[in-house]
Formats: sequence, C-alpha cells, structure tokens
Amino acid sequence: MKAPDVDQAWRAGNTAAAIEAADRILAAGADENCLAAGVAAAAAAADGSLLDAAARWRVIATALTGAPSVAAQARAALAACLGGDVEAADRDLAAAREQLSGAAPRGLTVFLDGVDAAIEAVRGGFDRAARRLAGLAAATVPVDGLAAEQWDDLAVTVLIAGGDDRTAQEVLAAGEDRPPTARRRLLAAWLHLRAGRLAEARAAIVSAGDAPVLRRDAVLAAAVTIGLARRTGDADALRATWRRVAPVVAGADVEVLLLDAWGELSVGAAAVSRFDGETVVEAMTCAIAKAGVPQWALRANHWWKLQRAVGAGEVEAAVQAAAALRETDRGAAAHAWASVVRGAVNGREVAAVAAGLDDAWEAMALCGAAAAKLGDPAEARELLSTGRALRARFATEEPADGLSKRERSVGELLLDGLTQKEIGARLYISPKTVEQHVARIRQKLAVSSRAELMASLRSRLAG
Repeated sequence: MKAPDVDQAWRAGNTAAAIEAADRILAAGADENCLAAGVAAAAAAADGSLLDAAARWRVIATALTGAPSVAAQARAALAACLGGDVEAADRDLAAAREQLSGAAPRGLTVFLDGVDAAIEAVRGGFDRAARRLAGLAAATVPVDGLAAEQWDDLAVTVLIAGGDDRTAQEVLAAGEDRPPTARRRLLAAWLHLRAGRLAEARAAIVSAGDAPVLRRDAVLAAAVTIGLARRTGDADALRATWRRVAPVVAGADVEVLLLDAWGELSVGAAAVSRFDGETVVEAMTCAIAKAGVPQWALRANHWWKLQRAVGAGEVEAAVQAAAALRETDRGAAAHAWASVVRGAVNGREVAAVAAGLDDAWEAMALCGAAAAKLGDPAEARELLSTGRALRARFATEEPADGLSKRERSVGELLLDGLTQKEIGARLYISPKTVEQHVARIRQKLAVSSRAELMASLRSRLAG
C-alpha cells in the first residue's frame, strides 16, 4: 500500500489497515508528502495520545508548505487543545494563521475557526463555543478526516462540559439522520448515565461496540462502564470492571473537556485501589494545571473529590470539597452529600435537594444514603419512599401533548417571539431544521395558520 492509499484507507474508516501500512512506509522512509506521517499522527490522537499527535503534526507542518502546512499546524492546535495544552494550542493556531493566504481553501479557514472555538471552550466560554462549533458543523466544506475531532461531536462535548446536558441531548437527536459513529453513541451513553437513565446507557454502550473503538473512545466507554458498575452497588462487580478497563485508561491523555468522565473513573478506581485512584487523580490534576486552571475545571474537580470522599467515608475531605462548591450550582447537592458523610442529616432538606437533581440515580442514592443515617425509623422510611418516588418520576416522564422534547423547545421559543434563525442559533440547529420542526408541530396540532399555531401552543405550553 502506497502513502496515498494509506491516507484514503484512513479516511474511509479502515483504521487498522491504514495504521499498519503507515508504520511500514515510515519505517522504510518512503513517505510521499508526509501522508503516512499524517495517518500516524491521526492514529496517535485516536489512541488517546493527543499531545503526541500534536507534536507529530508540528513536525509534519515544518516539512510541508502552503495549505498542507497550515492544515498540519491546525491539526496540531486542535489535538493540543483537546489534550488541555491551551498555550501550545494558541501558539499552533497563531502559526497556522500566519501562513494562511487569501487564496487558502475555505475548509482551512473553517478549521481554524473551529480550533479557536475549542480553545474558547477550554477557557470556560462553553455556550458561545458550542454555538460556533455547531455552526461550523453545518458549513458546506469537506470534513477533515485526519482531525482529532469533528465539530458536531465537539459541540456536544462542550455542552456537556458546561453542564447543559439537555441541549447536548437535543443536538445529538438533531443528528440522528446521519450515520451513527462510535463517538456519538458513547456521548449519548454518557448523557444517559449522567441523567440516571441506566438501561439506556447500557444499550448505547452495546451499540457502540458494533464499530471498531480505538482507545480515545474506549476511555469514554470505560467511564460509562465504571459508572454503571458503581451504580449497581456491587463492590465485586465494580472491582472486576475496573480491572478490565484499567489498561485502557493507563497512559491515555486526560481530555480536559471530558473531565467529568475522568472523575467517574477516579471514583471507581479509588473504590478498588488506593494507588489506582491516586494515579487517575494525579492525571486529572496535571491536566487542569496544563489547561491554565480554569474555574469550571476546578469546580468539577471539587465535585469528584467530594464523590471520592463519600465513597471512602472521609468526613474532612467531604466537608472541604462541599465548602469549595458552596456558591456553585452543585452547592446544595454537595452540602447534602457532606451531611450524609458527617452523619448530620436533615431529612426534609435532603428530600428537597434530591427533588431538584437532574440525575435520577443520584436522587435515589442520596435519599437512601441519608435515610441510613437517620435515627428515626419513620423519617428514614419517608425519605426512602421519596427516593423511590423520584426515581419513578424520572422513569415515567414523557413528552406531553404529542410533541417531542425538541418540538416543545421550538414551540416555547416561537411563543417567545424568536425567528426561525434565532431559534436555530439558540438550539444549535439550522434554520432549515427549525422549519421542519415547525411543519411537524403544525401537523400534530392540526393547525393551518400562524395565528392558530400560536394559540394552540399557548394553550399547551404557556405557563
């Protein structure tokens, strides 16, 4: 297989064959236009070695000129950003822009904009970055098959990192007409896990196994698998699961935008082995430092410190982590969990906190853990009943009025007076897709005019 064939094989999804052929070509010193070297760099990123991939792309950039050199530098910037090395990503992006000419392909300018949005996300600008990435995903330019990430998948990852799981779920749903990739299925599984939809998370993990999964994706799969095992409450199952996924996790670069996934891994690892837990925690700490210690990452880190302290029953660590989260959106939940570890539980407060959680499993687990610390059996039974009721509520919630969740979102924004273009920007979808949703809403509500549509929506959704 010649270098051009290797490049084509990689882009066609024949990853194993492309990697093997690229290694042979590089060993023989017969690489044409650094095509095999590019496949090797792309393979490094797919294997979870994002910073190595960035270094490889920099070498390739120096060996090329013109647009190919700019593309290589941009790929280095994206890999460095995903690996959390924001300073290096900034330098790579600046170097790429310096070489960019007015006659550069449109795809290159789009790529550089995407890298800039990714860097913005790591620094905490999640909402704006996700909008930019979703817009770039809709641009009419070819997808870069050698890039470490595609813009639509990265938009979902950014939304999850920013805690906007609902919109992330909607963005995934909006792309259901496209062929599903392992990455998208795993992101869906991660969202299901975070919401406590455990059966759906298991199903998504199984479906992701239909396609070859390289280590970068396998790490995300490991986080979901560990999360599922942890939620069974079976220590033996968790231990067996960690032993199975530990080799996948070892040595992979921590993706800072997936810090919560690594936090889940850290809790599972710490429950099995103190050494393994400390190793994962150290990797997370280094990644946060490399990323410039963004405040959002610090908050996420405190949350997972709290979860590890809850698992280990470490009172002081739990109290400290909860104190660090006091002024955040996780403050109430953190205080409730810390009160459980301290053994100073207020049943009514815990029930109120649990009712406000988005994670069905956490709501039930918090109620159960708190009930075990209550001295009054009647109060404990009431709290356990609350937990079961919350779990049932989450499990049976269905979209009302015959409209899907996405259609309800569109309808609510129509009532707010937004145009289709503005709704698309708010929901990270194209105006054309908004138009299609509106058409389906009209059909379901059996209305023929805008006035009838707005009146019907108002009666169903307002208030």
